Amino acid sequence: MKFNSFIFSVLFFMGSGLFYQSCISEASANTQIKTVETKQWTTLENAIVLSKKDNKKILINVYTDWCKWCKVMDDKTFNNDEIKSYLESNYHLVKFNAEQKEEIKFKGKSHTFDTSGRRGIHTLASELLDGQLSYPSLVVLDANLNKLQTIRGYKTPEQLLELLNSK
Repeated sequence: MKFNSFIFSVLFFMGSGLFYQSCISEASANTQIKTVETKQWTTLENAIVLSKKDNKKILINVYTDWCKWCKVMDDKTFNNDEIKSYLESNYHLVKFNAEQKEEIKFKGKSHTFDTSGRRGIHTLASELLDGQLSYPSLVVLDANLNKLQTIRGYKTPEQLLELLNSK
């Protein structure tokens, strides 16, 4: 009898675990992950090529993975329909992780990840932000890659539109 109870207990716990796992998998499949859905967030290299062709400005969203306000801005500002429409019409959009490891060539200079400091930083982020590293930051370039504007910190959709239209 003890053996039957033992087998029943083992089967019960195994069945419970499988049921729990299937519930978790189903919940994960049904959970919508909020992402920034615009026509195109592209690479800096691609934005430069496109900007040379159509003379649109380039807007670079400089962020880090750990930055809470970067995520809030993605969710609240860049997911706003009015902002999406305005940005897609007027800019080539680039998301640039300030801690990415890949080498990037910009204005004839090679930029890489610098391990100094607490977390390290990509040298292009440092150059774009004039060494004043705060996230999120937006950098606006013209088609000739001249910096027109730097916008630091979280901005609501209304604040961002006002700032972009002021230059």
